[in-house]
Amino acid sequence: MKRIVPRLGTSRYGRVKTKIKGEGVDHFVFRKHDNVGAAGAEHDSQFLDECFVDTGEIGFLLDRKNPKRIILGRTGCGKTALLYRLKNSVNHVIELSPHDLSLNFIATNKVIAFFEEAGVNLAPFYVLLWKHLLVVELIKEKYHITNEDNYKSFIRNISSIVAKRDRNKELALDYFQKWGSKFWQTTEQRIHELTECVESSLTASVGAKLKGVHFDADGAKKLSREQRSEVIEHGMDAVSKVQIRELENMLTVLEENIFDDSKNPYYITIDMLDEDWADDRVRFKLIRSLIDVVNRFKRLSNVKIILTLRNDLLYKVLNIESTSGFQEEKYKALYLILNWQKTELEKIIQDRINVVIKRHYTKGDVSFADIFPPRIEGKTTFDYMLERTFYRPRDIIIFVNECLALSSGRPDVSVSIIKDAESNYSVERLQSLSSEWSNLLPDLMHTSRLLFGLKDHFEVSVITEDYLKRKFEDIAVTLNNESIDSVTKSLFTLYEAGNANFESVRNFILREFYFIGLVGVKTGPTDAINWARSNHLTRLSAGQIRPSSTIHIHPMFYRALGIRINTGKF
Repeated sequence: MKRIVPRLGTSRYGRVKTKIKGEGVDHFVFRKHDNVGAAGAEHDSQFLDECFVDTGEIGFLLDRKNPKRIILGRTGCGKTALLYRLKNSVNHVIELSPHDLSLNFIATNKVIAFFEEAGVNLAPFYVLLWKHLLVVELIKEKYHITNEDNYKSFIRNISSIVAKRDRNKELALDYFQKWGSKFWQTTEQRIHELTECVESSLTASVGAKLKGVHFDADGAKKLSREQRSEVIEHGMDAVSKVQIRELENMLTVLEENIFDDSKNPYYITIDMLDEDWADDRVRFKLIRSLIDVVNRFKRLSNVKIILTLRNDLLYKVLNIESTSGFQEEKYKALYLILNWQKTELEKIIQDRINVVIKRHYTKGDVSFADIFPPRIEGKTTFDYMLERTFYRPRDIIIFVNECLALSSGRPDVSVSIIKDAESNYSVERLQSLSSEWSNLLPDLMHTSRLLFGLKDHFEVSVITEDYLKRKFEDIAVTLNNESIDSVTKSLFTLYEAGNANFESVRNFILREFYFIGLVGVKTGPTDAINWARSNHLTRLSAGQIRPSSTIHIHPMFYRALGIRINTGKF
């Protein structure tokens, strides 16, 4: 008997459902665990293979002449996805992770910690380290150096290429002779060797003058002013002498003799710099030095070093941990800032919904409108959901997944399901925001409660001194007056130390909340609402927030913060 596969009828929203085809399928319903992809690109390869939305950034990265090579954006905006696409677009991509480079050895080295604590600028050493690591990785990849036989073959090859009459290139050959025999060592072994070389030079420079001093961070803290001054003077001299002179000539050899084939480019990608791979004391300085090295490697026309950096991490590196002589202006041309348009995010979701449903049911296209209601609260459903994101792929993917998780056994997603899903989504996004900015505002999950129960928008004057004091008393038990969180510090300074101006503290807190995206600001009656979600590292000045300015809480956090949408008296 011939089996009739029914067609889904018109839904209660008036939309015509797609015809479903397939053996054993009576009707379409969402299955348990259906989703439109993982939150992180590292776990999302299947969807990235089928649903990658190219907005032009890949072209910038592939173009070796284009200076853009630092992918900059907030967490979840697609940085790792771009590297995944790059890897699948060209033949030679070397993927590096700080976790694999064993850089924590430097952070835990007692001698390095001593000179860091004493105030010696070790940036030249960190730059040297990165240059050495990158050159070795490139040579290993190009010549497949995994053992001594490979190395000897490489030396014969490079010796015949490099002209002996060029003294600078002869020095580069000296570099290969000195370090090449160790090319197949682990990265950790190479880092240990370089670090120990610097360690010996540093201790020799001051050891005789500092009898009885322990070369660790605690020892540096006990130095007298005179001793500290002497350590800085001799330490900086020692660092300047610890150079692999031949490395300065290596870029010329790499450009003219090794990576000289424009049809065979090489790329190095470095991701996950924002993760906990080394102590922050050294991590930020290593990243700053890496940015400098990436800029120097621009001279290689057929090699491109590409990094991913989160906004908060770059801000920390450039504005808090920077030293004199590091000029951000000369690095801005390197930034590839990721921003998304509504149409692009809509396509991401549309394509992924198609993949989910085609896996089980039909070869025909299924649209977002086929399974979601047309409108919520006077807005199109997609606009309503997108309004509750930072215009990042991860946000909208997670929101849709929350909806699908509550739609198991159903053929569509209802308004009530979206509302229910929003509760979990909002709390999870606030936790994510707190994690994202933990380097700057580690107490954010607690201090965000200062906004709890407010209306969705209000004048600055609504935050009175009594109101802020009540809110502070509610959360004070969860805070520590020795916290590094700047918002927490300002609250304790105002209400416990009593030596701060209320309006200054209020404005500072609101400006910090604006900077991370928790709130938007309408500075004047004729101004538009200003949101810091465009990935630009800009802050509001103290004078831009006035008592008559209007604060708008981001819709993403309405549910998590119990925000009141209805009109009425405060």
